[in-house]
Amino acid sequence: MENNGKGIFYGVIGVATLIVAIIGATFAYFTATANNTSTIQGNAATVSLGLSVTKVSNGNKGLVPQLEETLSAAMKGKDNTANSGNDMCIDGNDNTVCQVYKITVNNTGTGDAILKGTLDLNKGSITNLKWALVDGDTIDSAPALDGSAKEDNVIVESVTVGGSGTEDYYVIIWIDETGASQGDTGSFTGTVTFNNAGGGEGVTSTFVS
Repeated sequence: MENNGKGIFYGVIGVATLIVAIIGATFAYFTATANNTSTIQGNAATVSLGLSVTKVSNGNKGLVPQLEETLSAAMKGKDNTANSGNDMCIDGNDNTVCQVYKITVNNTGTGDAILKGTLDLNKGSITNLKWALVDGDTIDSAPALDGSAKEDNVIVESVTVGGSGTEDYYVIIWIDETGASQGDTGSFTGTVTFNNAGGGEGVTSTFVS
């Protein structure tokens, strides 16, 4: 009988301990859940992108070959002032020697967007078609290339566009003069894409020569 009394006593203690453990665990669970919920309250930042590609040079004729080293002068056109745009990329013989495009990416959201921009040219039958960035984000009276013709398709490797922010880029496209007879004719298309620099979806715009 004495042993049975001890057994009952230990049994009661065990049950009580289990109840306390369950209550403690349940309390801890709801506490953790409540704390976790409190850390994600509020409005999340959003990113919404827009992209436009606009031809800013004149001349509707097919491109004629142009030397890269004289491209900055050719960009200014026969009126010698690129700002006007009236004769941009048109030489003294009224030939179209290049095309200039303005690329605008805008973030209409509230959060920062870190983007990578690319331009892919579908050259068609224009074997010696090339492109380059124009220095700066405006076409001024003394335009210059930002480096030489691009060997890759990168406009910008990484740029941060803040909420309601805008970034502009200018690119020039031409047929490179080889110094020999050239059969570069036809039209081309270009595809501009701005994606999240770390991967993911973005925006794309296509233009036709």
